[in-house]
Amino acid sequence: MELEKGVIVTVFDEKNRVLVLKRKKNWEGWELPKGHLEKDDYEETVLIELEEETGIEPEKIDSIKDLDKTISWDYSQDGDDFRKEYEAFAVKVSGVEAVDTRENPCDEHEHGFFLRPSHVREMLEYENNVEVLDEAIEQQD
Repeated sequence: MELEKGVIVTVFDEKNRVLVLKRKKNWEGWELPKGHLEKDDYEETVLIELEEETGIEPEKIDSIKDLDKTISWDYSQDGDDFRKEYEAFAVKVSGVEAVDTRENPCDEHEHGFFLRPSHVREMLEYENNVEVLDEAIEQQD
């Protein structure tokens, strides 16, 4: 079984709203930003994924907090088995009026919005995303 490590991120803006993305690649539905581990550095991966998937530049990020939580899931594709293990993070941003999903190199998402956490919770497609959101809310300063 091939293992892929990565990050999943709950992004809060100054109004304490949460970022949710509308996925269109491989499946359709709402999710938190996530992506595979880059340069063997989790915090660097958070910065890279947010800029790639949402257009949020590193200078707009006020804080990155490791939630000390890992989510994992298994799947099969073309007869091969895979396991993903993603570390969860909470990020606070400021000065982000909107997100831009058009520059994503993998064209994974068609929209992104900051919404109330309760609305995001209802929208998320997978329970592991809900677990990360709940943990981020619980650990907020």
